[in-house]
Amino acid sequence: MTESIVAAAASRIGKRVLHLDSNEYYGGLWASFNFEGIQKWIEDCHHPANPQEENVMSAVANDGEMLIKAGNQFSTISNIEEKWYIVEELADYQEGLLFSRNTQTDGGEIKGDVDNTKKEEDYETEKHEEEESEAGCGKDIVPHAPTQQWSQAKLKKEYRKFNLDLAPKLLFARGSLVELLISSNIARYAEFRSVTRVLTWLDGRLESVPCSRADVFATRHVTVVEKRMLMKLLTACMEYENSSKEFEGFEDKPFLEYLKSKKLTPNLLHYVLYAIAMATGTTPCMEGVARTQKFLNSLGRYGNTPFLWPMYGSGEIPQCFCR
Repeated sequence: MTESIVAAAASRIGKRVLHLDSNEYYGGLWASFNFEGIQKWIEDCHHPANPQEENVMSAVANDGEMLIKAGNQFSTISNIEEKWYIVEELADYQEGLLFSRNTQTDGGEIKGDVDNTKKEEDYETEKHEEEESEAGCGKDIVPHAPTQQWSQAKLKKEYRKFNLDLAPKLLFARGSLVELLISSNIARYAEFRSVTRVLTWLDGRLESVPCSRADVFATRHVTVVEKRMLMKLLTACMEYENSSKEFEGFEDKPFLEYLKSKKLTPNLLHYVLYAIAMATGTTPCMEGVARTQKFLNSLGRYGNTPFLWPMYGSGEIPQCFCR
């Protein structure tokens, strides 16, 4: 990434730039791969280049030339481990159900095994009857959509439909990198999407974080009193100036102490500290305020949340600078 930015800067002032990269892909440790590509990258990490290649290169150097060894890109990588949490292959019965569901969803002709279809119908009927008996007579039962079954084999077949980042990055909509991409016209080489929502783990489940004013007043997980407390706190952080007395006495204290002084409820404290400020219990107060401001300033520029993500992975960013 660093080399890509330097190359772009040199090019902008009229210098000629020659890119030399030992990899077949852009970005180094910022790269993005499809599934097949990341499998090859893992294999390269486990089997680094032969040290004898350095001696071969030295023999190629002419008189007056000196061999300069580049840094090993894998020197900072260790303990790579791959774990699967899905089966290697689906059973024939499950494959038949999956095929039947896909053809029905896609509007295609059903060509699966009739017996498998019958088994699926019997299973769904039994499941529906069990749910009805548990819920009690006279109550409406809302059927659940069938869960899609995945296997390693199926995932590998779809390897071109998704990318995996070595270093996943989210960009603040008004962050310095986004401003640089816009001012340099480098943003035209990439596509970005706005993150649709921010989630946090609270009380054993995922909860949506109310980001904007509309979210605060629309959410049902925050009471009316809590909404007023939250809006008052966020407004104080947004309107903070060096002359403000709002944070007087907390300059050398953790941000958590300031939040507690506002008598926030536990869930509000969790939202602000971990999801909005993205801080910890030891983060200094003024740093926490600055992080909160950064979050709030990026709201509404491109979407309901302050975050953007490169549509084809973080590896697109150094590639754009190279272009």
